[in-house]
Amino acid sequence: MFDYAHPARTMPPALPAEAVVLTIENGSVRRPLTLRQLKALPSVRYRTNHMQLHQDITYEGVALRDLAILGGFSGQNLRIAAANGFASTIQASDYMNYPIMLAYLADGKPIPTLKKGPLSVVLPARPERFHTGTYSAAWVWFAERITPAP
Repeated sequence: MFDYAHPARTMPPALPAEAVVLTIENGSVRRPLTLRQLKALPSVRYRTNHMQLHQDITYEGVALRDLAILGGFSGQNLRIAAANGFASTIQASDYMNYPIMLAYLADGKPIPTLKKGPLSVVLPARPERFHTGTYSAAWVWFAERITPAP
C-alpha cells in the first residue's frame, strides 16, 4: 500500500531512461511522475461511457483524490492541464466524493491518443450529471499537470 505520509519511502524512484508523464505541482513543490510510478499508486477501475467517444470503456487509473493527497492539496479544487494548453477545473466536492480518475488503461491496454490518451480524466457513470454537457470539459485528455486551482 502507498504511504502518503512518506511518499519518498514508498514511491519507486524514476529510472534514468523513464519519461515523466505527469507533474503534480503545489506552489514551489514540483513532483514529476513516470508511468511506472503512477502505476505504483493505488488504482481504481470501472466501466463508464466516454462522452466524446460514445463508447462504454473499462478504465483503470489513479483516483484524483489520491493524486491531490500526494500533492498536498487534498480538498482543494484541482486544475488539470493538457499537453495542448487546455485546462479544466475539477471541484473538490466531486473528486473527494466520487472515484474520478486519471486513467492510463482503457479495456486493459494503454490509451492511444486517438482514444483520448495517454492519460485521461475519467468520470464514473454515477451521478448522471457527470455525463451532461456541463461536465464535458472535465474529460481532459493528454493530461500532463495537476495543480490546486487558483
